[in-house]
Amino acid sequence: MIKDMQIRAAHVADIPAIEAVLERCGLPINDVTLQVAQFHVAVVEGRVVGCACAERFGDTAMIRSVAVLHECRDQGIATHLVRAAMMRARANGSRRAVLLTSSCPDYFARYGFSLVQAAQLPVEVRDSEAFRRQSSSSALCMCAQLD
Repeated sequence: MIKDMQIRAAHVADIPAIEAVLERCGLPINDVTLQVAQFHVAVVEGRVVGCACAERFGDTAMIRSVAVLHECRDQGIATHLVRAAMMRARANGSRRAVLLTSSCPDYFARYGFSLVQAAQLPVEVRDSEAFRRQSSSSALCMCAQLD
């Protein structure tokens, strides 16, 4: 774990840093500006080193854009970001969290996520740009209850 790390809600001023983290991690940046209020960031020594988003769709939150700079990985940052995103989603009334992952279903299972068929997800989630963008790949759908 990194000393003096701060996890906080993202601000508009964080948009360039969030986009830089996502780009360096190979993730899309096209809607960061629209969703910045749903992001959390990890800050170390005044620099954003990671982010996670919990985009809301009714009572469902889609956990996405979880990214940590390579040089800061394996220190618990992603764990704190995912927990913060899920806690905020729960506090804002979300009853479940969903996500798509192509590379780390075991990682998300530790937060209570389990595999589900895409057809089981709410229509508004399946119709979202983020879902459509990822579902065309070999991504697996996962869901966790928040209540």
